[in-house]
Amino acid sequence: MRRSLFASAALAAGVALLGACGGGAQSTSESEAPSQSVSTMSLGTCGDLVKDVAELKDGFKWTEGPAWDPDRNRWVFSDVMGDTEYAIAPSAELTTLREKAGYPNGHALLSDGTFVVAQHDRTLDTVEGDGEGFALLYDTFEGKKLNSPNDVSVGSDDSIYFTDPPFGIQGFGPQKAESALGYSGVFKVSNGTIELLNKDLATPNGIGISNDQSTLYISDAATNSLYTLDLASFEGEPLTAEKFVELMPIEGGGEGHGPDGLRVATDGSIWASGKGGINVVKADGALTCSIPFPNHVANLAFGGADGKQILVTSADKVYTISLK
Repeated sequence: MRRSLFASAALAAGVALLGACGGGAQSTSESEAPSQSVSTMSLGTCGDLVKDVAELKDGFKWTEGPAWDPDRNRWVFSDVMGDTEYAIAPSAELTTLREKAGYPNGHALLSDGTFVVAQHDRTLDTVEGDGEGFALLYDTFEGKKLNSPNDVSVGSDDSIYFTDPPFGIQGFGPQKAESALGYSGVFKVSNGTIELLNKDLATPNGIGISNDQSTLYISDAATNSLYTLDLASFEGEPLTAEKFVELMPIEGGGEGHGPDGLRVATDGSIWASGKGGINVVKADGALTCSIPFPNHVANLAFGGADGKQILVTSADKVYTISLK
């Protein structure tokens, strides 16, 4: 699946049919489950931050959109091309949450414990961490269908930010279609209202908000770069995106498809996928270090009981990064 700068935030689906038909988690049997791996990998130039990088499980089609579920001590994530949403524990125990799920992608946690999920069936939705309670939030803006919501981030006040590139209507979703909007947007949902923050980026993908809630980081694969939006200056009209940093290919990594998903760490640094792996970038735009991966990294999410684990979604596998 084509992915952009950082984002992309996740898709979902699982063995318990959700969406309009309802949901319900099922543990995946050994015969049908993707396999577990214990192989370790290079730390790249991030040895001061990282203890270990290891494959957790493989056998998927295209993994995306991880987010930590603190109530259940596991991550939710998507297999986009498998049209399935899963949950996986640090122990590698895998649970199927939804299947035929609407090509979900990015996930983000709301304060009430439910998740916002961006879906390539052209909808933004909510779902509980066990796959139940699926509900539509938005599928249009100003009366026009969304393209294919890709990745999502939630602010401290439960404001929802999401990217809406055309990937899902270009063949990575239920069906091909022309864009009704005519642009790829970055949107905000707050107090029951959806607003357009930006429409100038070609392929907005990964998205994350700074810890002080003032800056929105967005990846754009078309320019191999991260951009920022100054949220404090938003007064109802679309903002101009400012180029934050251009990401270079990571030495020792695979080909990849350019920047995709991203996350903002507690220290304010941005962990962002790029060509060949993951980049760690300071809030001033300086590169701290990078970790090579053999295949395209679609997204990542901090988690673990101590907050020192990262789940990485990459092609047909998921990995864990253990932090020092």
